[in-house]
This record gives sequence, structure tokens and C-alpha cells, in this order.
Amino acid sequence: MFKPPHSGVALLFLSGMLLSGTIACSQSNSSSTSTTAVQPVVASSPASAVASPSPIAAVPSTTAPAHDPYRMALDKAESAVNISQAAQSKDDWTLVVDRWQKAVDLIQTVPASSPYRAMAKTKLAEYQRNLKYAKQRVAKAGSGAIAFNPGLPNMEVRSVPSAGAGRAFQVPIKRRAGGTPVIDVTFNGSKTYEMIVDTGASATVITDTMASELGVKVIGSAKFSTANGVAEVPLGYVDSINVGGATIKDVVVSINSTLGDVGLLGHDFFGDFDVTVREEVVEFRKR
Repeated sequence: MFKPPHSGVALLFLSGMLLSGTIACSQSNSSSTSTTAVQPVVASSPASAVASPSPIAAVPSTTAPAHDPYRMALDKAESAVNISQAAQSKDDWTLVVDRWQKAVDLIQTVPASSPYRAMAKTKLAEYQRNLKYAKQRVAKAGSGAIAFNPGLPNMEVRSVPSAGAGRAFQVPIKRRAGGTPVIDVTFNGSKTYEMIVDTGASATVITDTMASELGVKVIGSAKFSTANGVAEVPLGYVDSINVGGATIKDVVVSINSTLGDVGLLGHDFFGDFDVTVREEVVEFRKR
């Protein structure tokens, strides 16, 4: 008996509907996936992604200032003491007053932050006492000749490793004058002159021209015995004499107008050295 195909048609219809739904879903999913894929990705900000570095604490400098008023005051005080050892005339003591006044002025400028502040206060009182005493000596002293003692300058070698005890330094000989070596000598840290190394001279002698250029002020006079009799020569101070790095400070020198254009480096400079004259150099060996 023939049966009408209702069920088959129904199944076929359902299959078609399911297939359409599946394709629609697939297209929907594909479209959704495609849309998601093209969404722009916002990169993280570098400022938020990387932590800011912690600030580095400032490290205080341990380098000493180029112009330390405490050290400079000590230098002026040392200079005042050295000059006072030979001072006799009014001009001598006036120079001592000047050095103590500068020491006082410098020590007063030591800042509160300085590690030398406490010592500076003690030094200030000491320097003021010495300044007062020097002013009293100026008032009492009269201008006149002073006795010359070539051993008075204080020998001090600064920052010269080769000038330690038992060690030597050499200075080139520029030429010879009558067989005696001539070397370069620096005065007051700035002006250099040719000087004869005279191991027989007790004191350093400079020319009139040198005295004028160095601004040497006459502080007195001294008498020397010469082959022609007794001669009286003026005396003055120079701040320093330097040869090869070795330095003496606050030196009394004589001024001789008969020397010509070359001075004499005397025993007051190299008294603490053994001097050896070689072919091309003069060697100074610290005792």
C-alpha cells in the first residue's frame, strides 16, 4: 500500500534548516573572529612599563678647596715667625706685622663647615696676640742696619720626592762664568734669573736690576770684608728662592751694584745640601 512521503520530506526539510543554521553560525563565528583579529593592540606606555630609577644620593666631594683659608693662614703665620727671627729694624717688624695681619684676616674667613673651624678659633687668638706684640716692636724699633745672619732662613722642601734626606736632584748647567756653573733660579715663584753657584759665598747676592724687578725693599745694610777692604751693602727680603723644586722662604739677600747682570747663589740656599758640580749638571743631595 502506497504511503505518502511526509516523513521524508519533513526530514529533508529539517536537514536543510540545520545545514543553513550551521553555515550561518559558521559565518557568524568567522566574522566575529575576523573582527577580533584586526582590533588594534595598544602598547603599554614605556613610562608605566619601566620603573623610574631611584635618585642617586649625592656623594660629598672630599677634594680640598683650591684656596683653603686655614692653610693659607698657616703659611702667613709661618712666614711671620721666620721673618721675626731676623727682625731688628722698624722696617723688619713692619713686615712681620703685615704677615700677622694677613694671617688674622685669613683665619677669620674659615667657614663654619670647615673641619678646621675649632682650631681656627684657637689660632685666631694666638695670631692676634702675636700681631699686637709685633706692633709694639714696630713702635720701639728704630730704623738702622741689621746684623746679617745667613743661617736664619728656614729651609723647607715642598712636594719634591727627590729632595728627601739622602736623596738628590740635579739642575742643568746653562753655561759657566770663569769656570763656575751658572744655573736658573726662580725668585718669588715667578721670575727666573741666571745665578752663579758660588759654594764659597755665605749669602745670596742679587743685582740692582733683579732687586728692582722683584720689588725688593731695602730693610737695612751689612758690612762685608772684601779684597779691597770693608764694603757696606744694602739688604732686602725676597719671598722665596727655588732651585729644582727645593725652596727657601723669606730670605734676606744682599744687593750688589757691582755684580753686573748675574747674581750669586750662596750658602744660605744650599746649606742643608751637599753640592756636587758635574760636567753638565749641579747635584744637590739633601743631608
